[in-house]
Amino acid sequence: MNGEDRVVSETASIPGRTVLTGRALHRLAVALVRENARVPSVSVSVSLSDRAGRLAASVVVPVAMEAGMPDTLIERGSALRTALTEGMRALAERDVASVDVRFAGVRDARKGRVT
Repeated sequence: MNGEDRVVSETASIPGRTVLTGRALHRLAVALVRENARVPSVSVSVSLSDRAGRLAASVVVPVAMEAGMPDTLIERGSALRTALTEGMRALAERDVASVDVRFAGVRDARKGRVT
């Protein structure tokens, strides 16, 4: 990804264009990962690169300790990859070729204070 703007759609009935910058794509990817991993944005690291016209993503995120999340880290990684690829396709019309997920650290995802 070289930071160039890309026109998303010129088929709208109202003249004009919609442009997504590299920074907007990055922030969208961070938001998708944050939501799926249930951790704050500051705990998420996403790197996007170009792979033959498609996006390649590298994600570093802590393990969130919360009831109701998939049982294994393999399942969590798979769910995160799915959420990122489907979210980028649905919201930004971008095809994600690969997503590498690295879990680094553990975060208590419970809401409220722990006493």
